[in-house]
Amino acid sequence: MLSAQNETPADIAVRDKLTKEYNELERSFTQEQIEFIDTKLSSKLWRLNSLYTIRDKNGTMRILNLNSSQTKVLTQYKHNKKIILKSRQQGISTLFLAYYLDSCLFIPGYSAGIQSYGQDEADKLAKRAELMWDELDQDIKDLLGLKLVSNNSKGMTFSNGSVLKIGNFRGDTLQGLHVSELGKIAKRYPEKAKELKTGAFQAVSTGNKITIESTAEGQTGLFFEMWQTATTRADAIGINSLTSLDFQPIFLSWLEDPDCQLFEDYPQTEDSLKYIDNLEVELTQPQKNWLAAKMTELGDDFDQEYPSTPEKAFAQQVDGMYFRKQYQRLTKSDRIQKAKYNPKYPVYVSFDLGLNDETVVLFSQLIDQQPYLIDEYANKDEGIIFYSDILKSKPYIGNYGKIIFPHDINVRDYSTGRTRLETFQREGWSNILVLPKLSFQDSIEAARQFIDISIFDTELTGTLLAIQNYRKKYDRTLGVFLSTDVHDIHSNYAAALRYMAQGLGYYKVKHSRKKTEREKYIDYKNNSISGYAI
Repeated sequence: MLSAQNETPADIAVRDKLTKEYNELERSFTQEQIEFIDTKLSSKLWRLNSLYTIRDKNGTMRILNLNSSQTKVLTQYKHNKKIILKSRQQGISTLFLAYYLDSCLFIPGYSAGIQSYGQDEADKLAKRAELMWDELDQDIKDLLGLKLVSNNSKGMTFSNGSVLKIGNFRGDTLQGLHVSELGKIAKRYPEKAKELKTGAFQAVSTGNKITIESTAEGQTGLFFEMWQTATTRADAIGINSLTSLDFQPIFLSWLEDPDCQLFEDYPQTEDSLKYIDNLEVELTQPQKNWLAAKMTELGDDFDQEYPSTPEKAFAQQVDGMYFRKQYQRLTKSDRIQKAKYNPKYPVYVSFDLGLNDETVVLFSQLIDQQPYLIDEYANKDEGIIFYSDILKSKPYIGNYGKIIFPHDINVRDYSTGRTRLETFQREGWSNILVLPKLSFQDSIEAARQFIDISIFDTELTGTLLAIQNYRKKYDRTLGVFLSTDVHDIHSNYAAALRYMAQGLGYYKVKHSRKKTEREKYIDYKNNSISGYAI
C-alpha cells in the first residue's frame, strides 16, 4: 500500500454505494451466532484482545493481547482527542492501527486515517494492517459479510463502504485519525507537521476521534507545542471540563511497561542508585535490574529513550545539537541556580541583532573568576534605540562593563544614513566592543568552552532551551546533517551566547605549538580578558 491519496467525488460515491448495499443486506443468524455476537463480538475490547494478528518484538506472529499501557489508554481515558507522550515501544501505534481497522470492519461507511513518520513507516503500518485482515478468522468475515474490495494508494476499502487510509488526508473527511511519532515528523519534516495541523486535523469532524502519540524530540516543534497547550489547559480547567476541541494529555512512563524488567540479577551502579532514590515510586527488583542494565547500556541517553516524567522526556537530547555534551554536563551539575545580580561586579552585555526575527540580549558577570549568566531579554521589530532604553531600564545601569556586538552592528541603516553602532553611540554608550568576524566553528567552540564553566540563572529559559535545542540543519535528501545551523529562536539565543563567549575571550587562538589540553583564555591574575580591558 502506498501513501494515501485524496479521494475524488467518484471514490466517495462508490463507497457510499457499497455502504448502502451492505446496510440493505438481509442476514439470518443461528442462535449460537446471536449469543456469540451478544456476549463477545459486540465488545470492542474483546475484539482487540482476540481477533487481530500481529508480529511481536521477536518477530513471532500472535494474536494481539493488549498490554497495560494499551489497556490504560483505551479504558481510563475516554476523551475523543488524546495526545500521548510515551517512552519507546509501548505499542500505541499498533493499538490504534487495530482500533481503526476494527472500526472500519464493524461500522459501515467508516473512514479512518493513520499518519506515520516517513514512507518506510507508512509501508510497515500498511503491512501490519494487511496482516490483521489476512489472518482474521474467515468465519468472522463470513459472519459480517465482509470482503476487501480494493487495496491501493487510496486505502483499504471494504465491502461495507469503510476505508482505512495510511498517508495524507487534506480534503478527506475522517471519522478517526491517528498520528504516529508527531515529534519526529515535526523535527525532520516541519512542513508536513504544518500540513497535518491545517489539513488532517481539520478533516476530522468535531466530536470524532483524533489520537496523537510520540516520543519527545526536544522542547520545540508542533508536538511539544500541542503537549504544552494540552497540559496547560487540563491543569487550568480540569480533565472533566475539556471541550471537544481540546486534547487530553496522557503520559506513559517506562515504569508502566511490563517489558522493562530483567529477572536476572544485575549490579546497581552509582547512577542507577541515585536515579532510584529520586523516584517517587517503589521499583520491583526486576525493574531495578533492568534499570541498571539499561543505564549501563545507554548512559546519558537513558532518559531520552525511557523517561519517567514528561519533564525528563522533553529534556532529552536533540539529534545534531551543537551543545549535546555541554547540556548533559550542565544538567548533571549544580550550575543551574538562582544567580542574583551582584552590584560589586560589572555586567557584560551581548547582542544578537535580529532583522526579521528576534533580537536577543544576554547579561553576565564574572564573580570570583566564575562567569554567571544572570539575565536575558528578547524582542523583535524594534530599532537599536529601543534596546538602548531596555539597557537603561535595568538595575545594572551605571555598572555596565563591555557591551558586545557582532560585526554586523556596522551595517548602515539607509533610512537614517547612520550605522546602528553610530545610532547606539549617540544614545550615550561608549563602552562598546565590536567583535571581529570569527569562523562559525570557532564561535561554536567558544560557546562550548563558555557553557562548561558558566553558572546559569534558573529563569534564563530561552538560553537554557537554546543550549538544549540549537542544532545543525538536516538534509532530508542526503540523510545527513549539514555544517550550517537551523535558524530559529534557539539560534538567536545561541548566537548571543556565542558572542558573549567570544567577547569574554573564549575562542580558539591559533598557536604554532600543538595544544595538549583545553586552552583557557581568562587571565584572572590581572583581571583582563584576552587583551580586552574590563
